[in-house]
Amino acid sequence: MTGENHITYRGWWIVAIAAVAMSTGPGQFAFGALGLFIKPLGEEFGWDRAQISLAATYSTISLALSIPIIGQLVDRFGSRRVLLPSILIFAALLATPALFVDALWELLVIYILIGCLGAGANALPYLRTITTWFDSRRGLAIGIAMGGSGMGFAYVPPLAQYVIDTYGWRAGYLCLAIVAVTVAVPLVYFFLRDAPSGQGKVASPDKDVTATGSSEKTTLNLLPVLKSRLLWQLFLIFSFLSFGLYGVLSHMVPMMTDRGMTTGDAALVQSTLGIAIVVSRIFVGYLIDLFSATRVASICFLISACGVGILAAGTVNEPAYFAALCIGLSMGAEIDMLAFLTSRYYGVANFGKIYGVLFSSFLIGTGLGPYAFGLAYETYGSYREVLMTAVIVIIISAVMTLLLPAYKKTGY
Repeated sequence: MTGENHITYRGWWIVAIAAVAMSTGPGQFAFGALGLFIKPLGEEFGWDRAQISLAATYSTISLALSIPIIGQLVDRFGSRRVLLPSILIFAALLATPALFVDALWELLVIYILIGCLGAGANALPYLRTITTWFDSRRGLAIGIAMGGSGMGFAYVPPLAQYVIDTYGWRAGYLCLAIVAVTVAVPLVYFFLRDAPSGQGKVASPDKDVTATGSSEKTTLNLLPVLKSRLLWQLFLIFSFLSFGLYGVLSHMVPMMTDRGMTTGDAALVQSTLGIAIVVSRIFVGYLIDLFSATRVASICFLISACGVGILAAGTVNEPAYFAALCIGLSMGAEIDMLAFLTSRYYGVANFGKIYGVLFSSFLIGTGLGPYAFGLAYETYGSYREVLMTAVIVIIISAVMTLLLPAYKKTGY
């Protein structure tokens, strides 16, 4: 095997490692799984859906404040040194509700701590490592890795729902905590590595220059970037998009059971959404290496708006599965686009800090969406009004994506 092929082979191996490890992250195990616990927690403690959804809101707000710091730590110390302690802390906090929660404030504090102290277990460190290995095939590499993240949204609902139905909601939290430790920690400790200095991206030379004039290796001052129109345009796009998509995700199971589906079937609808995320992240990653990422993204976002619109019509059973597929297509594109466009517009050397800022925008929408959906249900007795609102903001994000400036693409 030649040196070039060896580096390429190792790069794809790193992608596979990251894909599996990312499936156990806070987004899947804490935020994505919260909807499965809404009814059991409400039945035991008498909390309403808006109150329980505050756990996701507070967690994502604290994560939004923490993730820019994590980005700078990753750029300075490397991914593994941030990931390992973060995963252990996250798993410990995830087990805590099973042992200590008897009041709503305790649940909320735990989720706030997950957002703050478990921030380094999210996708950012994994994606930073992947960008050191790839250039012209970066979109596909990110897509495959984020497809692994989507696997968590696919296997967590049936797994956690089975444990909850059989052993109770406390056992559900313990199960997820155990999986996070036993899967992610060994993979990160033994296998996850940045590309060797001076050898990364051998298969595709580092010659990218972004549309803003920044090369892959140019270090940018953060303050001027924060004042730029481009960054705030990206900020708004991902805030709007995540508000609509993750509001739906967090309430999918209770929404479907309200309409007469069993908890098992409702969990399968959410699992279908997760499967769509896996497939679309890989496919979208492949497409954005060939075509304009902004056009691919806008099409995906519009398809997801159609899916949310189908849910707003009160669908159940087979149409609900189809709606989940449409929504999953866009959820499979959003993080791919966030990571890809960050690396193209701002360069690998600035990936951690810029991605941290933009990921905060994503988290703002992710935090507000679940609470808005829960509040809308408590106010109107259904999700129809907030679902229609979600359709509108997703369409706005699609239009804004089309208006993004061009970036310079590299050849392979």
